Amino acid sequence: MDYFDMLTEQRIDSRTADVVDQLMEQHLPGLQPCAVPLETVLEQLGTRYAFTRLPDTSIHYARTALSVIEAHFPEDASYLHHDWDRRLEGAMELVHVLHLALFCAEIQDTGAGQGLYERQKAQYEQRTAGLGQSWKPMPIRVCAETRTGYCLVTGSDRLKDEITCLRGVTQEDIDHRTPALIAYLRAKYDA
Repeated sequence: MDYFDMLTEQRIDSRTADVVDQLMEQHLPGLQPCAVPLETVLEQLGTRYAFTRLPDTSIHYARTALSVIEAHFPEDASYLHHDWDRRLEGAMELVHVLHLALFCAEIQDTGAGQGLYERQKAQYEQRTAGLGQSWKPMPIRVCAETRTGYCLVTGSDRLKDEITCLRGVTQEDIDHRTPALIAYLRAKYDA
């Protein structure tokens, strides 16, 4: 065994690895599959948060389409133009061809959403303490495609964790200790 092989076989020690090990040890033995379709999760979010659906002409809609196509339909993505604007236009043309079920919404700063924005402000103030910078809210958005399960949350780590917990995990995630399982355990138990 050469030096490189020896290094790659060693476990990289870090706080993250230790947390994951601890969560696996504590919660994996009794964990049951609890996967919920993303479409159902988004409906549940609609009962908790007031949100504004973004129009299918928004840049967020186009970027979500492109992200989904690049991740889940690479053969189609390879035909898209290299120029960014034309690439987005091409992705939008493929939305109907590929039967993508896109969802893009912005959480409003009212009701339960207000707590998300207050947390965002507190985190900003903590990161910029002493710099004299004033906080401007970053819109909290959920951009998803329900057929593939693609989901991107921006502006709120708490909402991202909430969605991860609502989505749950499959038996395959549990059996193969997938990144989805690790994300679920961290979101649910490592708050």
